[in-house]
Amino acid sequence: MALVVLALAPLGFRHPIADAQAIGASPALAYNTDIADGTLRSPSTPAQASQLRPLVHYQVKNRDTVESIAARAGIAVDTLVQINQLPSASSVDAGQHLIVPPIDGTMIHVDPDQRLDVLAQTFRVDVSALRAVNGLAPDATLPSQLFIPAMRTEDVARAAATSDAAGASPSPAVGREHLIRFAWPARGVITQYFWEFHPGIDIANDDGTPELAADAGQVVFAGWGDYGIYVEIDHGNGFHTVYGHMSRALVSAGQMVTQDQQIGLMGATGRATGPHLHFEIRFQGVPQNPLDLLS
Repeated sequence: MALVVLALAPLGFRHPIADAQAIGASPALAYNTDIADGTLRSPSTPAQASQLRPLVHYQVKNRDTVESIAARAGIAVDTLVQINQLPSASSVDAGQHLIVPPIDGTMIHVDPDQRLDVLAQTFRVDVSALRAVNGLAPDATLPSQLFIPAMRTEDVARAAATSDAAGASPSPAVGREHLIRFAWPARGVITQYFWEFHPGIDIANDDGTPELAADAGQVVFAGWGDYGIYVEIDHGNGFHTVYGHMSRALVSAGQMVTQDQQIGLMGATGRATGPHLHFEIRFQGVPQNPLDLLS
């Protein structure tokens, strides 16, 4: 494990649940009667970010379903459900108004004193992507809710490595270092980030995608629970990791595992509308932002 020197400052949570409580976007957006086909899933450069269309409001037509709307927009069902606070993937009626983003991502609450550049660094996305997808002019005041575009895990890791090589400081939104670094538990697209109502990150990929232990430790739970089929590992240093919504766990409670050992298969068990890994890192029981600890 690579050692770093960081001060640990856990974040507070009012309601730490596995699947985020969504917040609707600004009602000032125009209503559309059709949805352009999604073409860009995860912008990783300013040039790609500039191609993003802004969020739109869509009025549901007869015979529309959450699945058909998401498919036409090129986004995951989970994204559409989360940002529109839908009770389930089947809860949509003709005439209903939905917020439809051009790509996957998360809607978060923004405090009045937050800055866009700080938010961009916190979520490892380009600031131009945030401006484009949220329809913000350079001098615009931040809205109360902000859409954060999804990123591929490999793009996040690459951006973090580039930042470290350039000597950039840690995320100012967190400003802490830790004694260990964790390996990425799966490959895919980060469709939900860590924030006030979501104590981890969601990594979406195909059903059956391998899930790996982020560090060595002892399995303290493997089976069905609050996160569907999930695994929890105690790393013996105050840190625990949680791997939720598996289709199958490949380890059992009490088993010792090594870093990068396969521990399960990605699925959609429990409260999930599509296959993804809900991944948490907890220090002494307090959820931490995984993006600050993954390498």
